[in-house]
Parts: sequence; C-alpha cells; structure tokens
Amino acid sequence: MASQKQTEANRLNATKSTGPRSPEGKAASRMNALKSGIDAKSQVIRGEKAANLETLKTEYHDRFHPTTPEQRMLVDTLIDADWLLRRFRIVEAQLWEEGSLSAFKPNDEITLGQSYCENANQFTRLQRRIDTAQRNYRNALQDLGRLQAESPQPDPAPQPDPPAPRSQSVTPANGFVPETTPASPLEAPPSPSPTRVNRQRDVTL
Repeated sequence: MASQKQTEANRLNATKSTGPRSPEGKAASRMNALKSGIDAKSQVIRGEKAANLETLKTEYHDRFHPTTPEQRMLVDTLIDADWLLRRFRIVEAQLWEEGSLSAFKPNDEITLGQSYCENANQFTRLQRRIDTAQRNYRNALQDLGRLQAESPQPDPAPQPDPPAPRSQSVTPANGFVPETTPASPLEAPPSPSPTRVNRQRDVTL
C-alpha cells in the first residue's frame, strides 16, 4: 500500500502532465477516440483467429490514421472487405476439395473439372460475394483518399534558426613569419609632419 508521501508525490506528478503540446502530438492524440468499430467477437467465426483481425485493424489504422468519424468508417470498410476476401479464399479452396471428394466416380485426371461441376452454383454465388467485397474496397479507398486530401493538415512546427558559424582563428606554426605586402613604388612617401618655426619679430625703436 502506498504511503502518504507517495500518494502526494503521485498527485503532484499528475498535475505536471499537460498532454501533447506540439501540433504533431495534438494531431496524434485526436486519434485516441477514433478506434475501429469492428468487434472481433462478431466478425470472427470458428476456424479464424481474433488476433489476426486485430493485427489487420492495426495495420490499416497505422497506414491511414483516420482523424474523423467519416474516415474511421471508411477504414473499417477496408478492414471488413479485406477480412471477407481472406475468408472467401478459404471457402473457395474448401469447395474445390469438397467437390473432388463427393464426385460420383472420382478420377485423378479430371478432379478439378468434377469438383467444379459438383459446385458450379456455389462457385457462382461465391464469385458474386467476392466481386462485391472488392468493389466495396475500391470505393472506400477512393472516398478515403478524397476525404484525407480535403481535410486540413496541421501546420508543421517552426524550425529553429541554425546557429551562426563561429570564426576560427588559425594559430601559425612555430617559426612562421607572415608575409608583408611591400609598398608600391608609385606611392608617395608620407609627408613629414609640419614643424613650428619661431620667427623673431623686428622691433623698431
């Protein structure tokens, strides 16, 4: 059990938590309430794993980052269509297997043909479901791209100005004498500073 000091310390630390401050952090925190509406208990049937559906949901939300209820709904549509297409592939494989086993006179050379004849109607109905799921996926992907292109994006955080380069002084090696530029012969020598001449005034008596 926590002591009184630990409880007070926890309360003090909690007051210091003000949430994200940067535009990127605020944009990410808005997604916390936009979780997927897909329920694994209602979507997963016998033979399927709920963990696989949770992984699929995570992949799509990490890919598109829905920030509005409309975007979330479209992402859920993508997840649902993808999950159904995976299920339909298993159903199709099982139809091929079931047809080959229930053929009247199984023949190894024409097993697939016999299987198709046995389940032709089921294959046709399954293909309709596949086409519908693929169409829903394409439509949701297009609508989601349009919504995300129209939604305003948060302004990027201002970047600090780069530091000014420091002037580096180079220390000459020992014994190095810097070169001096000789005076040009055309230049006139400096004139001597004027001297004051004292002249004695003649005084007329």
